Amino acid sequence: MSKLLSSLAQVENLLVCVDFDGTICELGPDAYAVQPHPGAITALEELAGLSGTTVAVLSGRHLEGLRQVCPLREPVILVGSHGAEPTHGGPTLSADEQAELDRIGAELKRIAVAPSFVEEKPYQRVLHVAKVKDVTLRAAMLRDALALTSRIPPMPGHNVVEFSAVTTTKGTWLAAEKTRFDATLFAGDDVTDETALAVLDPARGDVGIKVGAATGSTDSTDTCAQHRLDSVEEMAQFLLILAVARRSAQD
Repeated sequence: MSKLLSSLAQVENLLVCVDFDGTICELGPDAYAVQPHPGAITALEELAGLSGTTVAVLSGRHLEGLRQVCPLREPVILVGSHGAEPTHGGPTLSADEQAELDRIGAELKRIAVAPSFVEEKPYQRVLHVAKVKDVTLRAAMLRDALALTSRIPPMPGHNVVEFSAVTTTKGTWLAAEKTRFDATLFAGDDVTDETALAVLDPARGDVGIKVGAATGSTDSTDTCAQHRLDSVEEMAQFLLILAVARRSAQD
């Protein structure tokens, strides 16, 4: 990836945007007992301090939940709820949207069997089943959740099913934000990150990275990213090398 790193290091105005869970932080059954990779945190802090470099963490977690597990602060931009909760602002739900969100939440709670649980976020309701050891029960709950009717189709993820009251996605947020930059790097690991990877334009220097081993027969079967790194560790090392290369290019 030396050519890739050289290009990102030299671009005048760069946006470095990463997902949190599964990208710079290992996944875990307790969402609030996880710790981000220290190398990734160091690299993102260093990048955020460089000229012409903006760093954002774009997560499915609600903003307050992201702040609880991610130590990064300004000038790093934290964005929660798949782009619906930027550090400042966010949409206001109508009475109908709030009512549907509450209905979905109630139905998910009827499906959930302890220790699974339903997370309530400002714009989403999420069924989490990672703590359930019975694989058959876990699969049944996910299947029942996906069968629920909703105005906006649910989004499956790693042992979760998420329903949203808004159409904002990581892709819509990134598509609007990236227009201010000469090039954008985005890295993510899950289905929801594909919406962001899909808005990147390699022709203008954008770079997409999928984190995690390929699930299909080739590296491109389950993602539209141009590049793949197999683990959070590899992603952290990539960011550290990028920070060094970009600092050297500016010296």
